[in-house]
Amino acid sequence: MLTSRQELILKIIVADYTRAATPIASESVARREELNVSSATVRNEVAVLREQGYLANPHTSAGSVPLDKAYRFFVESIEPVLDSAIPLSSRDRAREQLQHILQNLDEWANVSAAVLSGLVGNMAIATFPKAQETRVRHLDLVRIQDLLVMLIVVLEQARLHRQLIRLPHPMAVDELEESTARLRSYMMGHDQREIASQQMHLTPLEEELVEATVTVLREEERAVYRDHYVDGIRNLLSQPEFAENERARAIVEGVEDGSLAQTILSETPEGGVLRVIIGHEHPDDALSPLSVVVCQYGQPHRAVGALGVVGPTRMEYTRAIAGVRFVSSAMSELLENVYVA
Repeated sequence: MLTSRQELILKIIVADYTRAATPIASESVARREELNVSSATVRNEVAVLREQGYLANPHTSAGSVPLDKAYRFFVESIEPVLDSAIPLSSRDRAREQLQHILQNLDEWANVSAAVLSGLVGNMAIATFPKAQETRVRHLDLVRIQDLLVMLIVVLEQARLHRQLIRLPHPMAVDELEESTARLRSYMMGHDQREIASQQMHLTPLEEELVEATVTVLREEERAVYRDHYVDGIRNLLSQPEFAENERARAIVEGVEDGSLAQTILSETPEGGVLRVIIGHEHPDDALSPLSVVVCQYGQPHRAVGALGVVGPTRMEYTRAIAGVRFVSSAMSELLENVYVA
């Protein structure tokens, strides 16, 4: 249990280190007017904070550096100041940018990632909104060759899947149209469970097409956060923590192969709850130099996506949390407008 003075000293050190990225000397902390104590008193309190695992002393004569435990304490104490973390003018510009994507679903994820990255000055990740229960919006069969057709399945949120199907024998145009109409009557507007529960009278080819469509639906539902977009990697790599080539290389590789985003998105809580994961709190040691702020957006019973900010453990948490909350709220409003429309 920290005393009120220890809490204040810890907040000052975390805030100053976030700005300076260099160890914070006890003498500079003691000069703060809100403390009104001597340097010796600050040094004693800092020694206690080190013993309790909040601070580290990288060099004997150097100042203090916050550890993950200090950042966790800081995050838990910043709630009252979140509303003022992002200026109203910045929020208005961001909302205007997001409004432009209302009618262009293909731009949702990359624009929201760019907006979020710009607001918080770190790397941002966003995913396309995905329906909780994926349904067939449209289905078509297109002749490619005499013995080859293309099955086209359009899902909610306009996601499109194509699959080539080989025919056992050539089919006349009217026969192909008849099969297409029958498949539409059974599957359009339904999810995979509803399709499986129906009594259907199908030809062997139509049964194969139904199974192919159900497989598409299953795979879509398993891929909770697919098609993510990343923006602002330059913001992340410009931080002094990643000046070392090995650290920077690991981040770039993780972004390029998608593993970094997928690991981060797997930690997203459901129901619009915002989560902050700091350094070694990540289950994957490869993420220990990073902190992440993630949240869902959307409507839980219709469609949801995910948003996240990625930065060093020394990130500006107040701004990051406020940014994720703001963009998540704005994206949820946009998605609600899509459904109402």
